[in-house]
Amino acid sequence: MGNTLCSLFNRSACAQEFQMKESLEACKKEIRTLIDTTNSHPIMVRLAWHDSGTYDKDVGIENWPKCGGANGSIRFSPEIEHGANAGLQGALDLLKPIKEQFSEISWADIIQMASAEAVHLAGGPQIPMKYGRLDAEAGFDKEGNLPSAQKPFHDGAKGPEKHLRNIFGRMGFSDKDIVALSGAHTLGRAHKDRSGLGKESTKMTEEGA
Repeated sequence: MGNTLCSLFNRSACAQEFQMKESLEACKKEIRTLIDTTNSHPIMVRLAWHDSGTYDKDVGIENWPKCGGANGSIRFSPEIEHGANAGLQGALDLLKPIKEQFSEISWADIIQMASAEAVHLAGGPQIPMKYGRLDAEAGFDKEGNLPSAQKPFHDGAKGPEKHLRNIFGRMGFSDKDIVALSGAHTLGRAHKDRSGLGKESTKMTEEGA
C-alpha cells in the first residue's frame, strides 16, 4: 500500500514538473515574440534589475521577503512609483497579458525570464536560468535602493564612486561587478522623462546618434 501511494505520488509530481517545463517554454516563446515586436529589450533588462535591486545581503534570505531581491515586488505601490523606477509601469503592462496566460508562473520568474531573453535577442549570451521564485505581496516602502543619476546622492556620498559602492555593496557586489553591471546601460538610451537626462543635456550627442 505504502509503495503504491509513493509510486502514485511520484507519477503526479513528475507530471506536474513536465507541465511546468512546458509552460515555461511556451511562456518564453511568447516573451520572445513580445520583445521582438515591441523592441522592448532595454526596458525588460531594466525592469528585472530594478526588481532585484532591493536586495540587502545583511537582512538575509531567511528573512524573505524583507531581504528584497527578485520577488516581483516592483509591481506594487509605492515601489513602482519610486523615482528610479520611472517608466517601468510600461514594461509591466507589456508583460501583464503573458502573466494572465501563464498564471502558474510567478511574476518574479516572468520578469527575470524577460530580461534573460532580451539579452539573448539583443545578441548577448543565452543565460542559464532557474525558476521557482516566489512573489512578494507588497512593494518596498523605502526609496533609494538603486543608484542616483546625479548629485545630491540620497545616501550622502560625496562622489559617484562612493555612492555606487554603497548601493552595490549592500547587495554583495564588488567593484568588478559594478563595472560589468553598469555596462548594461549600453543596451538602451537616456530618456528625459525617466532619468531627467537626454540628448540636449550633453555636448557629445548629435541628432540621430
